[in-house]
Amino acid sequence: MSSDLVLVSGTTGFLGTAVTLAYLKKGYRVRGTARSSEKAQKWEKKHADQFEQGKLEWAIVKDIAAEGAFDEAIKGVTILAHTASPFHYDVKDNEKDMLIPARDGTRHALRAAQKESSVKRVVVTSSFAAVLDFNRMSPDVTFSHEDWNPATWDEAKKSDNPTYVYCASKKLAEEEAWKIAKEPETKFRLSTICPPLITGPPQQVIESLDSLNTSSGAVWGVVDAEKIPDTSFPVGTDVRDIADLHVLASTTDEGADKRFLTIAFHFDNTQIAAIARKSFPELKDRVVEAPVSEGSPHFSTDASLAEKTFGFKWISFEQSVKDTLAEILKVEKELKH
Repeated sequence: MSSDLVLVSGTTGFLGTAVTLAYLKKGYRVRGTARSSEKAQKWEKKHADQFEQGKLEWAIVKDIAAEGAFDEAIKGVTILAHTASPFHYDVKDNEKDMLIPARDGTRHALRAAQKESSVKRVVVTSSFAAVLDFNRMSPDVTFSHEDWNPATWDEAKKSDNPTYVYCASKKLAEEEAWKIAKEPETKFRLSTICPPLITGPPQQVIESLDSLNTSSGAVWGVVDAEKIPDTSFPVGTDVRDIADLHVLASTTDEGADKRFLTIAFHFDNTQIAAIARKSFPELKDRVVEAPVSEGSPHFSTDASLAEKTFGFKWISFEQSVKDTLAEILKVEKELKH
């Protein structure tokens, strides 16, 4: 059992829930952030049987991009796991609505950690978006943890492509994290995790399937569709693996000062549909039968740093899809009653 106190930003979200549960299962004390007491209470009620009483406390942070947002929450913390990221599709001004909130959310969290002498380790959830290069997406390209999205602030500010702006915002936020980590007054050691589309069972509080997080929605999207939706992005990793890697990156010596590209599998939505039809008889009439495809030719990825550093074994694509669908089907039944 550890006496370390871990601050997890964004506990009530899809990834934040998995990360919080991963630390709690390893015996860490966790202070989770939520936007309201109501959200915190609902989350705790749902997961009360999964951790020891007294191991979880809450800090209410209404806006992670606000100046001083984490100044109170960080007090007495040993490890910061910054998973929260302001993201929405209502982008009218690239800078104000996307770039500044993404950068400042990370900046305020790490500045708070920099000022708090108890903080020894920080892990930041970045993204494969911070790695990829839109001009190098062909099959002869392999992306690894050493690659960086070349997008600049000025390019993203002027772009009329929301996907490009989002990817740039992830790169610029992670860049800010490494900049602060290298400042002479910084005493903590930083690690970053760069996941792609995150699959796996959603464990957050879900009050409507319409509010399902985007990545779970990508798997569920083959259900009740007239045709198999186009694959939004062909690389994925299970949320439980991403959560475990946050813990490993922030609690081991070998995980410090590293950037991990965390991609477990490449896939096409026709493969999700085939798994759904084969594994869930109740979905046969709700999922279109279609020829299984390997998908369009695209880049390769190298996630071997995580494998070598921790001896990490990934949850398989099939298992991840099965567990995702099983959990959403369970939620669907609960919401109907």
